[in-house]
Amino acid sequence: MQIIVFKLSDKHFAIATEKIEEITKLLPSINVPKSPYGVEGLVNLRGNVVAQISLSKLLHLEEDLCYNNIMIVSNKDHKVGLLINEVLKVMDINESLIQNIEAQNTLGIKGIIQIDGAIVNILDVDELLSEKEGLS
Repeated sequence: MQIIVFKLSDKHFAIATEKIEEITKLLPSINVPKSPYGVEGLVNLRGNVVAQISLSKLLHLEEDLCYNNIMIVSNKDHKVGLLINEVLKVMDINESLIQNIEAQNTLGIKGIIQIDGAIVNILDVDELLSEKEGLS
């Protein structure tokens, strides 16, 4: 399984590359009143309107206002942009090394893996952006 490891609020996360369309620099966004929780605005990505989502809010982390990149991911029939700090690396991992998490408050976290001495949370994009959060 190939993953992209990135940083968010001084924590490490990863998403499978098959879910990622591209990574781009932060783009100016337009705020949308009464948008679902976590939606920070809309961006124009080469003529396509993409919702810009605060991954920190979805994961209930301390809000980090220093976002540098947007990770464009596929969610069902549309794309969304997840705000992240920085991309650390792209790498292949053996799925059998992922440790499952069975805690009840881990919505969207598939499991954890240790990489270069850091604990990396492997995210399940489909679950994280599910209808439970009002983002599908």
